[in-house]
Amino acid sequence: MCAIIQGIPVVADPALPRKKIKQLVCDIIQTWKWEGKELGKIELICDGQLIHVISYEKPVVQLVPLRNHIRED
Repeated sequence: MCAIIQGIPVVADPALPRKKIKQLVCDIIQTWKWEGKELGKIELICDGQLIHVISYEKPVVQLVPLRNHIRED
């Protein structure tokens, strides 16, 4: 299942109930906010009695000029 939950792309195993997916995602979002990180994507994979939670940080885009504008005399 692919969905957007609270603005976060989520890929989840179809074996997981939607209620459980939403609960896990909300908990993960709250934890990331407390840590001051920006969440980019979540994957939930069911493996028997375990759920593998893979969360990705949103990439930071930084622009760097190609030329150095400082002159050396």
